[in-house]
Amino acid sequence: MRVQNRLLAGLAPASFERLRPFLQPVALKRRAILQDYHHPIEHIYFIERGVASLLVRTQRDGPVEIAMVGRLGFVGVTAVLGIQRSPNRCLMAVPGYALRIAVPDLRRIAHRYPDVQRQLNSYIHALLVQNAQTTLCSARHSLQERLSRWLLLAADRLDDRVIPVTHDMLSVILGVRRASITTTLAELEQTGGLVKQRGSIEVCDHAALERRTCECYQIIASEYGHLHRSGLHEHRIPAATDLMRSCLCCF
Repeated sequence: MRVQNRLLAGLAPASFERLRPFLQPVALKRRAILQDYHHPIEHIYFIERGVASLLVRTQRDGPVEIAMVGRLGFVGVTAVLGIQRSPNRCLMAVPGYALRIAVPDLRRIAHRYPDVQRQLNSYIHALLVQNAQTTLCSARHSLQERLSRWLLLAADRLDDRVIPVTHDMLSVILGVRRASITTTLAELEQTGGLVKQRGSIEVCDHAALERRTCECYQIIASEYGHLHRSGLHEHRIPAATDLMRSCLCCF
């Protein structure tokens, strides 16, 4: 299988070969929890396909998304920084698969090889920008703008027009009632930007949806675009037939 994760693809072949023996393909079902509040982080997940949501919560308010992770990055940032306890929950919003590596293995390689550490750090910076911009967006912008931003970012990470996400999951991600999601999607559908399908949403006109979102989408997308200025490489790992069957069952 060709590696889809852009962060891994950005590594030089020699650097990727140091990681490859420790990378394990794993299927990720919808609502799979990759890390949880105040629990130890045992693995880092380089997302190959799908979208994971980083969630924060209070007992009174419930969960809300502060960032999404797809094939542009990885789950488990705090462990890379040397902190084993997770500050938030990471939930798969769109099912897929990942390349998983044990935390001690990744930290050992990153410590020995500065180029690997630099690549991880560059993603952490982009994630911090996304965290900050998402906070501003949630506080200042309309639900239509926020929902459009999320769908555009998800489409970028999936490299697909069809996003297999439910109204219930979107209500959790954006911290609003399900009925509000349904109403806003209907409004966006009238503009021609998307089409609602059973269990999924198709972004049929990217430009039309961009006109309905806020500047936050371009700020976040631009920051992630800086990650791959040095180019991408074609890395491969052994094919896993059972994994691909599991992934097909997830959708």
